Order: sequence, then C-alpha cells, then structure tokens
Amino acid sequence: AVLTPAQVEKLNAALDDPGSGNLVGPDTAAGELFRDLMIHPILVSYMNQICSPGFRLEALPTLIDPGAKAGDASDRLTGGNEPREAGDAYYYQNGRRMCQAVNAAWALDDVAGGDGGLVLVPCSHKSNVETPPDVVTGDGDMGLVLQPELRAGDLLLYANTLALGVRPWTDGPRRL
Repeated sequence: AVLTPAQVEKLNAALDDPGSGNLVGPDTAAGELFRDLMIHPILVSYMNQICSPGFRLEALPTLIDPGAKAGDASDRLTGGNEPREAGDAYYYQNGRRMCQAVNAAWALDDVAGGDGGLVLVPCSHKSNVETPPDVVTGDGDMGLVLQPELRAGDLLLYANTLALGVRPWTDGPRRL
C-alpha cells in the first residue's frame, strides 16, 4: 500500500492513453508520473538502506511482460546467485550485507496467487549453488517457486540475483 488508490488510478489512466507508448518518454502522458515512481520517498528510503546512500538507478520503468497470455511467456527462470557476479551480487561478509542490484515492482492491479506474472525462488539470491534445472525450465518447481500476491499500490523490492521469471497471465494481463 505504498501508492494511494488515486495515484494508482492516475498511473493506469496514463497507461490507457494511446499516446503513452514509452512510459518515461518526454512527450508522453505517463512520463512524469512514472519518473516520479523512481524517486518515491519510500522507495528511496529502502534503497538507501539496502544498497546504501548514493545508489544509482540503472533502468527506466517498464511493464513486466505486458502482453503475456497463456502460452506466450516462457516458464524459464533466470538468475540465482551462482556464479556470483560482482556487478549484481548479493552477499553477507564481515558483518555487512551487500546487495549490488535491486529491482522494484510496482503493482498497478491486484495480482492473486495463480494469476501469473512475476515468479521467484525465495532466498535464491543468497544461494551459492545453481538453481536445479527442472526449476529453471519450469518442468518441476519442487515447491520452490513463489508468485507474490500483490494489491494495487504495493511495492515489491527484490534482489536482482533471485531466480525469477514471468509466467503467463491466466485471466488477462495485470499491470506490474
């Protein structure tokens, strides 16, 4: 519940505007609204704690798999903390937590369990072993894969090194 219902409504209205193709483009209805998400005080506060003050944003907002329908999205997961890459690694060393890359997902629609969309393997950002192949390919999730349940206005922060993916929407696309 980081965003108010009125803020969610404004963001969705901007996305519904036919001229909003590029979410942060200078000449779009959505541009300023989505740029404001990047400097939202709650996001900035958490990012200062997780990545340290002076963090930098490396990507502009985009919709997470906006057109996914059953059969369109891959069941494959990517990521995991093995092998550890310095540019986006998560580790705890000498009493300090280091998280080099964090993603922020803003929910502009409710997403219930089983709806599809973003899926991840909790704690895989801390693992030093590869994600099992059946989990990566979607052939068997071994009970490890979680689809976060979100309400419109929620903010989900997650380490970039999580094993994660996008599953097909089961009942029409949602906006994340």
